[in-house]
Amino acid sequence: MNLNAMVRGGIGLILFLAVSSPPSSLTAASVTARADGNNVCRGGAASGETAGEDDKECVVEVEDANDANFAADATTSVFVIGDLHGDAICAVSWVNRTGLIANLIRDEEFPSSQSSDTASTVSSPSPLYKRLNDPSKWTWANEKATLVFMGDYVDKGPTARQTVEFVRDLTLTFPNYVTAILGNHELELLRDRDARIAPAERYSAYSYATVHPGDYHNYIHDRHNNNNHHEHKDDDDDNDATSGDATSPTTPAPRDLDEKDELVLDLLYAASMEVYSHNVHSVVRNVPSLLLPPTTDDADAHHQQQSALDTYYRQRGIQYAITDIIPPEHRELAVERLTEYQNAYLNTYRSGSQLGSWMESRPIAHLAENINTLFVHGGVSDEVGRSFFDDGKEGVKRLNAAWYEHSQESKLYDFLSGDGGGDDNDSMSLGEAVYELMTYRGNHPGYAKWESDGTYDEDEATNQDGVCKTLHEMLRSMDGIDRIAVGHTPDSDIRIYCDGAFLALDSTLGRWIRGSGNEYCPGPEHFAHRKEGGGVLPSRSSRNGRYTCEEIKEVCEGQIVRLDSDGSVKVLTML
Repeated sequence: MNLNAMVRGGIGLILFLAVSSPPSSLTAASVTARADGNNVCRGGAASGETAGEDDKECVVEVEDANDANFAADATTSVFVIGDLHGDAICAVSWVNRTGLIANLIRDEEFPSSQSSDTASTVSSPSPLYKRLNDPSKWTWANEKATLVFMGDYVDKGPTARQTVEFVRDLTLTFPNYVTAILGNHELELLRDRDARIAPAERYSAYSYATVHPGDYHNYIHDRHNNNNHHEHKDDDDDNDATSGDATSPTTPAPRDLDEKDELVLDLLYAASMEVYSHNVHSVVRNVPSLLLPPTTDDADAHHQQQSALDTYYRQRGIQYAITDIIPPEHRELAVERLTEYQNAYLNTYRSGSQLGSWMESRPIAHLAENINTLFVHGGVSDEVGRSFFDDGKEGVKRLNAAWYEHSQESKLYDFLSGDGGGDDNDSMSLGEAVYELMTYRGNHPGYAKWESDGTYDEDEATNQDGVCKTLHEMLRSMDGIDRIAVGHTPDSDIRIYCDGAFLALDSTLGRWIRGSGNEYCPGPEHFAHRKEGGGVLPSRSSRNGRYTCEEIKEVCEGQIVRLDSDGSVKVLTML
């Protein structure tokens, strides 16, 4: 395949649409502090700046998550961890940073400094997620505090499965203290299970922003080298979800990874870099092939089906499978292994499977009544807020119940397409409301036109009066809800808008999205593994030199927050 010819043929720069990053940098290491007339506040102690009095009133930076004042008074708190995107090391590091769980990590292997950054480096004896204690040894350290995860546990990073399993273990071990809401990437994964979606049309088939190639091996190898994942007798939690579809396709027995798997992974990385170097993200899909599997049945019918599929793909601008970019001498192997990987990936999350049932039982919305804060992954439009949350807690229960009823793979596609019920007076169905809560960005300054045409308005971002006025008016119509907290829209730090009524909590906690954005690059663990095995190190650059993968850092960055019942917001960075 000649990618240069594709570019000459008029392929332009690809818009990242609904999964794109905001215009701000995702690689900034410092965190600034300011409080201005637009009521935007950012934590600042990490950058070495001294916060002024206005900053202190807006956000307080703390070094000890469980300081003496917090432990002594009657304040209750909610710790919140934003989007983790396939980085299990940082998932464990941030939970450890909260100080909420004693005996989380095996003492004999955890550095004496108790620094989560130190524990997160590849120079450690083993990745942090492999050094977890058995969950039966974990104990909750602060009965006045709870923990909320904002969703997006999967995609963009190479340890998504381990991230999901860790968060799942937390929710099952501490069901009264830990809530993990669903993110749009989990929602799309669950929808991808439907057989009516053509493989190249699956969300997981995008050549960027979805399943990281390095994550595929986790679904092949027995326990994917993670001896610390533990079974629970009861896979349900307090959300009363049901598994519905009890039967799932037969999953092949796990096998050991071999040298061919390592080769295919390197080939997928190299092919991805070629895609990025030519800006042809939208015409290439990460699938084994765009052709239907061979058949011994009616040849004419098979030809007609293939012709219809070709037309369907052309209409959507899909022209190539990722394997078309792989050298011919390795293409057959790549097709074989990628087929195996993607089948194993989807089967792991089928209805009736452990991880599939857990994901189906994640709430869409969570109301922390002690702080009057509504947690959703994406955002709340004025229409959804007034139509579905006017009765506050009851609206949250109603939406979650509708999700639990329809989250199984036999029902989900139709539910999200609009066949999801709802009151006759509602202009949108419950399924449409669920999807919007996962993806809406209009509460953020500058994103008013994002839903319609995918554009960000810098002028609007500096003048937030309009978006804040709409938000405050909507909140007045929502019983028992004074504040909305979201993930989904990333930046390098936490953002607090509209006099504290809107919290944007996705601070790119995952190292891969922070380092390489939506594109697939190998990380330090990958290179360390190759060095240990004496193998050839993969390249970081495309053949034409136009694209080079950023080096993924060995430490976890970003921020999490503690929301106290006295109204204060405290930002935590890594020690």
